[in-house]
Amino acid sequence: MINGKVTGRFIIKGDLLLESPLLIGTGEKGDQNMDIVVQKDEHGLPYIPASSLCGALRHYFFNNLKLPDTDNKQLEYFWGSEKKSQMPNEGEKEDIYQSSFLLHDLKVKKNSKPSIVVRDGVKINDKMGVAEEEKKFDYEVVEQGAVFKFSAEVVLRDGFSKEIFLKVINTMIKAMSEKKVTIGAMTTKGFGRCRLEDYQLYEYDFECKKAKTDTVISWLKGVQPENRLMAVNFNNVYPPISERFMISAIFFIKNSLIVKAYSGLPEDPDAIHIGSRGKNIIPGTSIKGAIRARAVKILNTLGLDGNEMGKELFGWAPNSANEEEKKKSRMIVEEVQIAGGLKEKETQFRTKIDRFTGGVTKTALFDATPVWGGNKQATVTIDIRIDNCEQWEAGLMLLLLKDLWDGDLPLGGEKSIGRGVLNGKEAHIWVKEKCYTLKADGDRIQVDGDKEELESLVTALVQRCEKKGA
Repeated sequence: MINGKVTGRFIIKGDLLLESPLLIGTGEKGDQNMDIVVQKDEHGLPYIPASSLCGALRHYFFNNLKLPDTDNKQLEYFWGSEKKSQMPNEGEKEDIYQSSFLLHDLKVKKNSKPSIVVRDGVKINDKMGVAEEEKKFDYEVVEQGAVFKFSAEVVLRDGFSKEIFLKVINTMIKAMSEKKVTIGAMTTKGFGRCRLEDYQLYEYDFECKKAKTDTVISWLKGVQPENRLMAVNFNNVYPPISERFMISAIFFIKNSLIVKAYSGLPEDPDAIHIGSRGKNIIPGTSIKGAIRARAVKILNTLGLDGNEMGKELFGWAPNSANEEEKKKSRMIVEEVQIAGGLKEKETQFRTKIDRFTGGVTKTALFDATPVWGGNKQATVTIDIRIDNCEQWEAGLMLLLLKDLWDGDLPLGGEKSIGRGVLNGKEAHIWVKEKCYTLKADGDRIQVDGDKEELESLVTALVQRCEKKGA
């Protein structure tokens, strides 16, 4: 069956727009000993390898959707598989199913001008909450807004189910059009979010006796005539798994905030707030790092090993080969764009103080240009999602939301002088199928939903800690 004749093909075309920065590294150091450089083609332009996107699509499909067992064989035909089976009188034999889904490398679309910038990162000490010595690294990213050409092909053969293949195609297009598929590195920190636009689906039926020759010639020439165009049916898709916990919360910037970036120009301030395509942002790495450090502190306060319990939720990267293997984070934090009426940029000058004399240290004048909010004009929307979230993990996230809401968990740098403090405005919390809304009302919080159900999540955290500590 797997070697049956080709009966038709589907062609999918579209534009893939980056909604957040993209990092697909080469695995080699770049110029000036840069730690990570992005993949580039022969023209020096970034591109997305087909293997990266195809792997992301397959992972999304098998880990985020409800798939009936009756479709298993056809899904193997679509995505490909490799397994061993015991055939009668033939001994052990390998059945290898080649994927019917063929994807081309995604090159930059004409007239799209991708921007590649360098970002700095540091490793934060979980116990002290400060940067570790000699743990700074830098990496290239493709800025959001870049557009890549998407082109894929699906082969139909005898024995393949056209109906199931179309259902898979509809599901993929829907997921990509709704920004549910992420690619590259640091996807749990807001990178690699993309959206499929202007998509078209074409069908070439090689079994149709009428105009069969014209159909084959059109496919061979790479022509997509209007009479081959199909409608994408988003009602015919595989349903998503609903075991998720999500928070979308809006905060005011109380005073100022800075996530440091450095221009390297002598006339510029020593530190400026990081931006992307002319917009002030808060990287997902900064938000997630602060949340993780506070979560570890909460768990430690409850008498547990916060680092150990946090591995399953926040992920884990070993420092040496002797430690356990790394784990991917289940918590996804999006990169944030600061919105609203920001004050004009204002540079603040400061001096270093000699802790022994209490006087000014000579030649230690420095300046920084943070983002200034004030008067509840500038806002940030923090989006967090946890896959396969347990109740105690949801309870932990509610405590973290409370700390952010009350201004007790600042973000960014220079927190010791009052920067990065937020005040809650509104939050939406999804627990499986239910949604709860919180709104600031003076010093009080209005809750739309069952308060006891939310409280039960925090209770689950306490019970989990009691069970672990016993």
